[in-house]
Amino acid sequence: MPDASLNIGNTRRLHWTDAGALAHRRGQHGGLSYFRAMARGEIPRLPMYSVLDMRLIDVERGYCRFECEPGPHMLNPAGGVHGGIYAIFLDSAAGIAAQSWTDEGFATRTVRLNVDFFRPLTADSDTVFCEGRTVKTGRQIIVSDAAITDREGREYGRAQGTFMIVPVDGSAPPDGEAPPSVERDLVIEWGDPGATARASADRTGFEAMSMIADGRLPEPPVGRTLGFDLQSVGDGEAVFACEPTERLYNPMGSIHGGMPATLIDAATGGAVLTQLPAGFTFSTVSLTCQYFRAITVDTGPVTCTGRLVKHGRRVSVADASVTDRDGTVYARGTATCLPHRFPERIAGNIDGSTG
Repeated sequence: MPDASLNIGNTRRLHWTDAGALAHRRGQHGGLSYFRAMARGEIPRLPMYSVLDMRLIDVERGYCRFECEPGPHMLNPAGGVHGGIYAIFLDSAAGIAAQSWTDEGFATRTVRLNVDFFRPLTADSDTVFCEGRTVKTGRQIIVSDAAITDREGREYGRAQGTFMIVPVDGSAPPDGEAPPSVERDLVIEWGDPGATARASADRTGFEAMSMIADGRLPEPPVGRTLGFDLQSVGDGEAVFACEPTERLYNPMGSIHGGMPATLIDAATGGAVLTQLPAGFTFSTVSLTCQYFRAITVDTGPVTCTGRLVKHGRRVSVADASVTDRDGTVYARGTATCLPHRFPERIAGNIDGSTG
């Protein structure tokens, strides 16, 4: 059943279990037993899964399955589910399929994620499922595929992830008792997403993004949910910022791999959007991310700068990098986008109160 953290108007209550206790438990289990216990409800969900109400319902060796209901808390400025949400679903499923092969004291870390987008999800979409399956296992590298489908079996997105087997920090039991499981809550609010979509429909992409950056238009709900925002825009450039928090954590005590992918998707899309005339938006058709370092709360604020590589009438390409305040690169990626006219049905009919 869905989590009790429901959307009420333009607010949502986020709830998760302290990441430190979950990371400690991960070090005491092999991947298969840990995630099977999570699917049975014996171990609390990871913070990122709880925040998005992703429910792990089946785990076998080399396989896993999630379910989730899209909602308004996942929307981008154009009124559709943000591409980063797809990446979080797919990285999670592919990653658990990979982790199911790891022994006690070991886990996996995403080193590359390639996402293809097939169909748009909206706040009104029914339950979707995300299944991950292992393609190849090795001594150091595991490759898995994942796909998002609905009840009718229609695919919305697909990805392939490459994962490196790594030791779990602190996997040996420390002296004394394990860290306590502390429950945390946060209520978030967002402005009317319909206002942003409607304003975007009759302004150039640069104008609409500038209005979001300086607060004249509300930031999209997904930014409030995941804690990132648009800092600035330029000619073929967009800069987003994020303060890492534990509600974005994976089981290894670091930020979920889907979060850098979300920033890269936002920044590359923003760079493309700065070049589009009034009445136009875009759809991302593919996103490729490479990961170099894990991001934690101790990393401090990170920024993601997207820059246009090529802009065409049919296809546009942009790159982006996630860096810390010292300029250290944590991840980078490339997106291929298709510009198209703004869908009038979205601009005119978004209701921020829909569930």
